[in-house]
Amino acid sequence: MPRPSDAKKHFVDTAVTLFRRKGYNGVGLNEIIAVSGAPKGSFYHHFPGGKEELAEEAARLAGHRIARLIDQAFIDAPTFADGVHALADIIADWFEASDWRDGCPVTALVIGAIPDSTRLSAVVAEVLEDWAARTAGHAERLGVSDPRERAARFFIALEGAWLLARVQRTRAPFKLAASMVL
Repeated sequence: MPRPSDAKKHFVDTAVTLFRRKGYNGVGLNEIIAVSGAPKGSFYHHFPGGKEELAEEAARLAGHRIARLIDQAFIDAPTFADGVHALADIIADWFEASDWRDGCPVTALVIGAIPDSTRLSAVVAEVLEDWAARTAGHAERLGVSDPRERAARFFIALEGAWLLARVQRTRAPFKLAASMVL
């Protein structure tokens, strides 16, 4: 019996990492294929839509990873403020550990491919909506008034924090972003 290929997983994981580091337009398919270590011939078998289809899968995977971090940060938080600070700390830890290279997993797609790609626009909108809805759900559970607005404000601040932290090479923007929504 043939062994199932894990090439698709390698392509998607590699795309997430490279898009976060170099942006959507900063990395080509040849680099993704080479870094993934997966057989080149299997790429179009798994992604007949090419780089755009791969980016959709990468956005969904990255979105799911951040969604897990959101739930992790808020699940035991006694207050919305504690959850926001915990999430900002988790993301700052992750970003700092990458030497300030691994930015927001969807920002690279927003800057590099949207609005030109309606497919990626739709996927990124779904991911961002999921993050906002999850955060708003936690806010509501914790008794926050206007939970959707507070969640939206946090993600607006968080995206700015990612950019400033990369330039300044410091966690300080994440602390500021967390304090802005309280």
